[in-house]
Amino acid sequence: MTIHLEGDVTADGGDYADVTFQCPAGTAEFTIEHTTTPAADILDYGVWGPDGFRGWSGGLSEPLTIGVAQSSRGYLPGPIGDGTWTISLGKALVDPAGAHYAIDITCRATATLPVLPRAEYTPIVLSTQRRWYQGDFHVHSVQSGDASASLQANIDLAHSRGLDFINASDHNTISQHALIAAQQAAWPVLAMRGAEITTYSGHGNAVGIHDYVDHRLGRAGRTITNVIADVKAQGGIFIVNHPATDLGTACIGCGWKHVDDAPWDEVAGIEILTAGYSLGILAYTPKVIELWDALEDQGHRLSAVSGSDDHSAGIDEGTIGAPVGSPTAIVLADQLSEAAIIDGVRKHHTKVKLRGPDDPDVDVQMKTAAGGLADIGDDVAGIGQVEIPAHITGGDGDFLQLWRDGAMTAEIQVKGDDFSTTLTDVPSAGAHRYRVELDDQGGERVVVTSHWYVQATGEATGGGKGDGGCSTGSGGALAGFVIPLLGLVLRRRRARS
Repeated sequence: MTIHLEGDVTADGGDYADVTFQCPAGTAEFTIEHTTTPAADILDYGVWGPDGFRGWSGGLSEPLTIGVAQSSRGYLPGPIGDGTWTISLGKALVDPAGAHYAIDITCRATATLPVLPRAEYTPIVLSTQRRWYQGDFHVHSVQSGDASASLQANIDLAHSRGLDFINASDHNTISQHALIAAQQAAWPVLAMRGAEITTYSGHGNAVGIHDYVDHRLGRAGRTITNVIADVKAQGGIFIVNHPATDLGTACIGCGWKHVDDAPWDEVAGIEILTAGYSLGILAYTPKVIELWDALEDQGHRLSAVSGSDDHSAGIDEGTIGAPVGSPTAIVLADQLSEAAIIDGVRKHHTKVKLRGPDDPDVDVQMKTAAGGLADIGDDVAGIGQVEIPAHITGGDGDFLQLWRDGAMTAEIQVKGDDFSTTLTDVPSAGAHRYRVELDDQGGERVVVTSHWYVQATGEATGGGKGDGGCSTGSGGALAGFVIPLLGLVLRRRRARS
């Protein structure tokens, strides 16, 4: 049995339009084929059954099949029944004259798709060590309509690059979750349940969710606040993706348009770099860090994270693409598990290697008033002088920087591939935040940490009040020199102009 539907959608009247149909009783599988005219217009496709969400393929033009035992990529298998089904048309790109859709739905009593192994999710712990784990929060598989990478290819690439985890962030679907659960026990890399919630006004990664989160902003009054609340209600975290990557129709909805209306206290992190380093570090990362600092100035706390946005497991990524692990997000967690990585991000125990896993290691902690050490992301109260012991491996010639409240207060050149120093600062009394950055010799960021949150007394315990500095490094008497601030500013302006 084939059902033919066609009609028009207008550019106005909201971003989504619904088309409904019914298959006869006894249907084991149905296939939807569709076309959009004019060809320059783009309509996204998703399907909801009588029991709710069944999948999203976005602008994918190939036919989609939904079956009892197996469905096409991006879609969930399950009962079909004889209730009403809804095709949700997203107006990704519709000219003022409107677009025309033509849909043919073929309902069959016999299934045609081979059945893939699936399983229920079971929490798994791949390591019980408390340490820094390297990963990628933004990885697509073939379950995304615009991706070609298999789950196995993503895992293999991540493992070869020394990563510990990835987040399976396929567009507006959870079809990848059961596939992951069936294979996770055989994988050396943790694959976390996720989805990239892809809207026409911004994208964000949900990490650690188990159900679909409705991405259709504006439909029935849905807002970005509703989206983020739904992620949190599932025990997940929400990360804002590539907020400064506003490429118009080349990447519909990539730029983050919710700076003013997002519930930032409910957002866990922000991608300070997404995909290719050479372009991103110049065009996007400075803008994202400016936004990050502005939000932190308002009292919001956001973890610095990153994602490759890899769609092809490193094959033919193009000029702005990047393979899994470039850049690399690093999370301090009590163990290698989905729950522990999420907890590490919530606590802001993060740092980012902007080029990839082979970037220098920056190991830093802050001394507490009691003489202990606080990890990145911790609150530190009752101190006069900030002291941050630092150990840099593989960064000979790079520049280690201390940043207070969004402004750099000190910089020291790394001497040797095994280098130690202590960064110091005496802030005024009150609340401050600190992070550490590592720049290469050309003045571009290589490593960025999240913040410590300091409640300072304003009383120096050593050094001059308000002066940033550092102790002598392990490379010799001059290894810990501080570049004069005027020369520092000039160098950075030359490098970043």
